[in-house]
Amino acid sequence: MRGYHIRCCIAIACGLVVPATAFATVPSGTTTVPLEQGALLGFGAIYRVQTTIDVPALRTRSGKLFPLGRLQTVTELGTAFVVAPNGVLVTDAHVAAPQGVQLAFAAAPLALAQQGIFGSSAAYNQWVTTNGVLPVGARVTSITVWRASADPHQTTPAMTATVIPASVERANDLALLSIPAHNLPSLLLEEDETIGTPVATVGYGVATTTTLGLPATHVPAIKTGTLGGNGTSSSLPGQQLTLVNIPITQGDSGGPVLDAHGSTRGIVRFLYSDARGLVDQSATITHLLMRMHIANTQGATSIAFSTGMHALWAHHYAAAITALTAALRLDPQHPLAATELTLARTLAATPQPGRHSRWWRVGFLALAGIAFLAGGWCLRRLRPTAPDHPDLAPPIE
Repeated sequence: MRGYHIRCCIAIACGLVVPATAFATVPSGTTTVPLEQGALLGFGAIYRVQTTIDVPALRTRSGKLFPLGRLQTVTELGTAFVVAPNGVLVTDAHVAAPQGVQLAFAAAPLALAQQGIFGSSAAYNQWVTTNGVLPVGARVTSITVWRASADPHQTTPAMTATVIPASVERANDLALLSIPAHNLPSLLLEEDETIGTPVATVGYGVATTTTLGLPATHVPAIKTGTLGGNGTSSSLPGQQLTLVNIPITQGDSGGPVLDAHGSTRGIVRFLYSDARGLVDQSATITHLLMRMHIANTQGATSIAFSTGMHALWAHHYAAAITALTAALRLDPQHPLAATELTLARTLAATPQPGRHSRWWRVGFLALAGIAFLAGGWCLRRLRPTAPDHPDLAPPIE
């Protein structure tokens, strides 16, 4: 994703804007916040994407060439997520198969550096736009993905991804990737677009240009906000987009927009303003998968992990242990299953204050009831008994 705003007039009825927040770390498994729970349920399906493109030169509208020289390797950074358990990921086309002006934006700093010209990201973008700059002879040389990690000190293994043939949709900015994996947790697509729905984005957004400074972390940022309105963009005619009241940054492109249930409401596309982004609706991904004859299913790992987490949140630790063990058996590299399984085992072995206080209250009430009955029996035994004949009643003093 490029770090520039889309200059467009978007015909959208804006929803309620609430301050967006970002989690500095992955939420704890004991969280009771619904959006944090949703982010945990979807976390295992997130991947960091790094696309390497060979760009020999840029050409202006007038035909002037700007060779990149030995620095002709351009890198795009983004996010992808699993939509089918057999290793099918979805991301943005401008992440996995960049071309045209978007690729020119990424290559501009390198091309101008050969001429001794340096400037800000905004200046590079202005130069590309003003001069009609496009790449010459560009080709993607590699796509590498890393699975999301919850540990900033852990480096997950790199995997080579390939673009599934015929899956790139330039108009909708979508592409499907394939990786050699199975039993992956997969995100279900939810097509409801209710304004104001609390959502969270999960992605590798950074504040620097990807070409000049790639982040080393494999821990994605989790940002929360709400869905805005739906509408069309003057620069992207015919496309239905959704505003999200979350500040999108470079690298977030291709990441999911999750609800509190861990379902996907859309895919991050562009930055629209400092406080909001634009996302493609989940329906566009559904149509792409249908065209490619790929089923969007959760898969056994997602079901087991979700079952275990819901049992954990309900304090049913034995059930949580069983389900999380199954999830880890299906997917030994799951980034959260082992941690949450350890948590469930720890909580199961730890006396729970609530549990003991409940039995203490039951015991106290039982003893109080016995004391009440015993007291009543004693009073009946001590109280004078009324005579059978009124004439024999004791005198009243």
